[in-house]
Amino acid sequence: MTWKKKEKKNINTENQEPLTEQETESTDEDTSVPVTDLDKQRVDESSEEAESEPQISEEERLAAKVQQLEDEKLLALADLDNYKKRMARQFDGMTRRANDQLLGDILEIIDNFERALQHGGESVTKTDDSSSPDKAALQQGTELIYNQMIDLLGKYDVKPIESLGRAFDPNFHEALMQIHSEDYEEGIVAAEVSKGYMQGDRVLRFAKVGVSKGKAEPEKSETSSDVEN
Repeated sequence: MTWKKKEKKNINTENQEPLTEQETESTDEDTSVPVTDLDKQRVDESSEEAESEPQISEEERLAAKVQQLEDEKLLALADLDNYKKRMARQFDGMTRRANDQLLGDILEIIDNFERALQHGGESVTKTDDSSSPDKAALQQGTELIYNQMIDLLGKYDVKPIESLGRAFDPNFHEALMQIHSEDYEEGIVAAEVSKGYMQGDRVLRFAKVGVSKGKAEPEKSETSSDVEN
């Protein structure tokens, strides 16, 4: 039984024929990758591009990087400067609006003081009883406070607008009405309802005025025919 297996093995070995030289060469040729003309062209082009690119030294590369960082720094500084200016303008605007509101409230108080002084002066001149000294003292105290407030406004460069007898100017005046006037020509401020004020060259509050439209026309006298009728 062992002999049979060996014999079978020998038979299989004997049946295998050795490869010829031509078949060996064909086998080797099949395993190699063929090189086409297109591949050669690509290799040539890549080599030409590598030769055409300028060679940058390490110093030049670092210098370019430094210049780029310098440009970015200047741009950042410019943005920071613009931001500071913008914030300063916003702060100035907020401060001015707050000051205008405060000064406007003070001007309302001054208007009331002026009305009180005008009314108090008239009442003192018309009164002759024993209480007139007290009223005179009250008048003097009111005038004192009024003058102090005017001086306070002067420290902030706030001054009244001279309107009465001046030509109407919409840049300084707000016309509330037109009135006939014997003293002022047409277009002249004949009455001042509320004083206007300026802070420097800027109008803080417009003056509310009445503008003259000239003398009143005389009423036509009745004719004799109208009287008879």
